[in-house]
Amino acid sequence: MEQPISGNPRGAVDLIEAALSQAPRTGSARLTSMLHARACRAHTHAGDTRAADRSANAALDTYENAGPIEDDLPCVYWYNLGETHQLLGSSALNLGNPKRALAHFLEASDAHTSQEAYNAAAFPRGHSIYLARLAEAHLSLGDVDAAVATAHDAVDRMGGVTSARGTHILEDLRKKLVRRRGIPVVADFLDYTGTE
Repeated sequence: MEQPISGNPRGAVDLIEAALSQAPRTGSARLTSMLHARACRAHTHAGDTRAADRSANAALDTYENAGPIEDDLPCVYWYNLGETHQLLGSSALNLGNPKRALAHFLEASDAHTSQEAYNAAAFPRGHSIYLARLAEAHLSLGDVDAAVATAHDAVDRMGGVTSARGTHILEDLRKKLVRRRGIPVVADFLDYTGTE
């Protein structure tokens, strides 16, 4: 699930790299892929685009060697190819590449098997957060209608306006939409969510 990173992103990179150095001992390509995806997020927040790209590629490459989820470590029961793409999509968006982010977000739900697609039903709050990031990618690419439709979906999946108001990522999205308040669908969404 996507969460804001604050504090010491360089320290996060160091911790994840230490974990990656030990990951081969587990024999789990799924765990190693997850650590690479998290390294991508940490490098993103540390402002290291090249390292983030290398980690993103390593996450996808390593995942190709993941065995069946039921045969893997219990601690990675939630991590599949869809989750990988969600994490990488958020990183791409934070790096200012909404086109790449959009591709990852769409790939997350279009994974080749139902077991590999992002499990929105199991993680409704996480899915709402990813939908808000998808809406942000649409908005960055100038597709206001898709951004607003996706933002409505995010709010609905969060449990309605009351639940969504307290979510940092949805608040950020609404702030970005305020700049386009003159567009009727945006104004309607902002009125619906109580944002001025």
